[in-house]
Amino acid sequence: MTFEDGVALKCYKLSYETDEAVFDDWALHIRKHYVEDDELTDDSVATGLSIEDYLREYIIPQRQETFGPTARSNDISEIIFADLFEFVLNYEVPRCKQYNRSGKNESEHGTDIIAYKFHSKEKTPAKEDELIAIEVKARLSSKEICKTIQEAATDSKKDEHRVAHTLNYYRKKLRNMGKFDESNCVERFQKKTESPYKISYVGAAISSQPEIENKVIAGIKGNDLQLKVNQSIFYVHGADLMNLAHQIFERCTK
Repeated sequence: MTFEDGVALKCYKLSYETDEAVFDDWALHIRKHYVEDDELTDDSVATGLSIEDYLREYIIPQRQETFGPTARSNDISEIIFADLFEFVLNYEVPRCKQYNRSGKNESEHGTDIIAYKFHSKEKTPAKEDELIAIEVKARLSSKEICKTIQEAATDSKKDEHRVAHTLNYYRKKLRNMGKFDESNCVERFQKKTESPYKISYVGAAISSQPEIENKVIAGIKGNDLQLKVNQSIFYVHGADLMNLAHQIFERCTK
């Protein structure tokens, strides 16, 4: 897939059918980003609420709430890109941003997604190790492509100082979650001075465009985005993605 001037981007179509079993599995996958199974059981007992009521009241953004649809859009979009980088592109992606946040409709600050890959199986530091900082822009209620990509490109031009703060936050949060191996992996990427590695930046855009003709993103030129050498654009599209998000989130009750 290319922009009008032939500059390339990575483009993926999210194809899906309404399948109750698949949607239930997808919902469970998303729910576990917010709260683990054993913790959910304890919270239900502590509050005297059923698991379903506890999730709706305290954990899962609700459609009728102020900022609820926005939170759903942002969260599922970030999880989709995290899944893309982990399960399709074979990076390791910490899953801690949605966990135990101060408000169920409030997103954490900092880089949206961190993905990394070690050069050696032993995960000993090497200059070939890779860190990717991913900034997500979502318009699930719109077919808009160009503005979404432009905003993703602009916001992904983060300096390493801002990424460093996110790495430190993730390291500590993963440790508090008991994910010590992942925390140690993130810590490796805090030590670029003594153990250099490759870093790149991704502008990740997603919107409800069912089809793209001729494999060209019309209305935007890649050169106009002024991408850095270590910066790239990913775009995910599919039909009626906001409705899909609502269907999935309504199942996040167990």
